[in-house]
Amino acid sequence: MKRFFYTLLLSVIGTCSIQAQKQLVFTPTWTAQAQFAGFYVADALGFFKDEGLDVIIKHPSASNTSLNRLKSGESHYVALHLVSALDMIDKGDELINVMQCFQQSGEMIVSHKPLRGLKSLDRKRVGCFKSGISKLPIALARREKVNIEWIPFISHTNLYVSGAIDATLAMNYNEYYQLIMAGQRLKRNQIIYMRDIGCNVPEDGVYVTREYFTKHKAEIDKFVKASKRGWEYAISHPKETLDIVMLYMRQAGISGNEDAQKWMLKECLRLLVSPRTGKRTYKLEPEGLNQANSILLQGGEITKPITYKQITEP
Repeated sequence: MKRFFYTLLLSVIGTCSIQAQKQLVFTPTWTAQAQFAGFYVADALGFFKDEGLDVIIKHPSASNTSLNRLKSGESHYVALHLVSALDMIDKGDELINVMQCFQQSGEMIVSHKPLRGLKSLDRKRVGCFKSGISKLPIALARREKVNIEWIPFISHTNLYVSGAIDATLAMNYNEYYQLIMAGQRLKRNQIIYMRDIGCNVPEDGVYVTREYFTKHKAEIDKFVKASKRGWEYAISHPKETLDIVMLYMRQAGISGNEDAQKWMLKECLRLLVSPRTGKRTYKLEPEGLNQANSILLQGGEITKPITYKQITEP
């Protein structure tokens, strides 16, 4: 019955969106999955509508990323990893962080052989994401003078499972689970969590262009309010949220494993909590920004530190 209700609700939302005069487009960092559950909840349960907003969620592709969509004007709001945003700002793009979802790092390194710190990967082949999230471990390795051959991949774990690489980057809520399901019997000494080696850097946040921020501040406040409400509802109603996630995945034409999405949802909800305060603030914390700046700057991934005012205010 509940699944039917959400199916009907998504249909109604889609109809309303077509009739609306102005439609706001939000683009997550990747294809539909539980990583973006709070936004799906805000959409499906009408939290955006409650704020007088007509929001449509359009996912990116490998050829048209969320950042590309923001720069072209196809999307008004996009989700980006903090390190990706810092890299783009350093290159001249004017981005403003209006909401920080993940306050902690879910990134990890998984190796075929036991690891004794990052230096165990010297002269090894390590799989890395083509997206900007890889910039953090790449910068760290460069800073620590660890010579790693980075092998780019898009989203799959095939390189690691086939033995073509010695280790791989993974997200604890996604690729790590995929490796386990692929039959990899991973021990704790085969894993390095970025958060355990001084790199507990915030990840997913919501960004707009500086120009959009200056012209639509009231609207942005409403978008953030509705999104926060969506994430808080997801925390209190994980089973209902999982149903909503699965519906959005089907709507996007993606076949999803419910157990995998359940794992992802649980891990992503944990990342919402600040490691410094133990609270969910949904704001970029200066300490997290400073840590990211330090690693990226020392590792040569950015040319100058990005100030807190620069990334949060026009």
